[in-house]
Amino acid sequence: MSHSAATSLVNVDDHNSSVMREQLIREITGLERRLEQLKISDGLVDFSLEQTYKEMIHSRREMLTSLPMAGVR
Repeated sequence: MSHSAATSLVNVDDHNSSVMREQLIREITGLERRLEQLKISDGLVDFSLEQTYKEMIHSRREMLTSLPMAGVR
């Protein structure tokens, strides 16, 4: 994530931070499930799709860690 994008997330209020955190966790969980399904599915392995899922998970985790912690209970 770029420095300016990380900085803009710091200005998110506590409620929006909490909502955003929940959304990111849902997205990460869903992507991890899809990645696992891809790995265990029969047939040819689609390495580009696997890499795409990994990158999407990574970017969402970065956003999650950059959110302010004040809204977390």
